[in-house]
Amino acid sequence: MKYKFYILFVILLVSRSLAQDCKSFLEIETNRDSSLIFINDQLIGYGKIRAEVTPGKYFITVKENIFRWNEHEINDSVNIKLCDKEYLISYNLFDKLFIDSKPQDASIYIYDSLMARTPNFVNVNEFQTVSLRKNGLSKSIHSKELSPYNTIPLEIPVTEKNEIFSESDWFKVLVGTATVFGAVSAYFKIKADNRYDEYLKSKDPDKLNEVNRFDLYSGISFGLLQINFGYLIYKFLID
Repeated sequence: MKYKFYILFVILLVSRSLAQDCKSFLEIETNRDSSLIFINDQLIGYGKIRAEVTPGKYFITVKENIFRWNEHEINDSVNIKLCDKEYLISYNLFDKLFIDSKPQDASIYIYDSLMARTPNFVNVNEFQTVSLRKNGLSKSIHSKELSPYNTIPLEIPVTEKNEIFSESDWFKVLVGTATVFGAVSAYFKIKADNRYDEYLKSKDPDKLNEVNRFDLYSGISFGLLQINFGYLIYKFLID
């Protein structure tokens, strides 16, 4: 029994020693020297790294830049099963360009696929052409002419909207105010006529003063109505 325990202890010791010696190499390379390479959320290096690893599963994250908003990021994993092996993984990070336009809210197309609306970050490679479309107009530019770190203003003319005056909000305002001025003028004119009838019966001078005041209010309202109506005719003639 004593020898059995001794043999078992030796086997366990040898197995542990072999497990510790079971190592491989994980090499990760990217097409960007400045890219950040993380393994299991730990920053390992930039652009290209080579690390000695033991069997197990490793989670890989590659970022273009840790500080920029909406930056391109690759998430992957690798399962190391064999000893004394070389594991090589390559990643190709596309250029992320910040594209703006004037006016903004232009559609960004790549290969006739809508990618986003300006201003925004878009992933493109060096062989692609970016097209901006807005108001029925289109402008294309090759990705080689763009910079991944600069805002590129792309001028797109604004199409003027030809609005019919009779369908505009200003026309509705003028018609509404004309109605109000007409109603106010008629109201004060009726009040003045009624006071004048009372004055003829009573000969009270206060009634005559009220007649004059109501006539003044009616005249002002009617004058504003004429100005309003004249402007409406002017707009119809020049439209």
